[in-house]
Amino acid sequence: MTPRRTEFADFVLDLMDFMEEKLAEALADETSRAGAVSEAAGAMPLLRDRLRENDVANAQCILALGNMIEQRWATEWWEDFAKMDRAEFEKIARDLVGAEGRLTVLRKIVGDAGSA
Repeated sequence: MTPRRTEFADFVLDLMDFMEEKLAEALADETSRAGAVSEAAGAMPLLRDRLRENDVANAQCILALGNMIEQRWATEWWEDFAKMDRAEFEKIARDLVGAEGRLTVLRKIVGDAGSA
């Protein structure tokens, strides 16, 4: 295993922040959607890798994110997400990044895991 320079929670939280920024960019500017979604999707392999260090956080992230993080389905999920009609895209994106969004909930789970 490669030695880590960044603590688990800090690294995972930074990835989630990055994903949220990219999704907000895609919501704000339709012309940026494909690129921003692709960049957010690029965080998935890193996120999966680090989540393997904490079984509880990993399981909860898989349950909350489903196919968008599952290795065998993630690429297809993110490609479909970038191409869906605007209304459906906005609905799913807001479910991820809103005040009660899944990434917000996962931040708390990861933060608690990092302080344990």
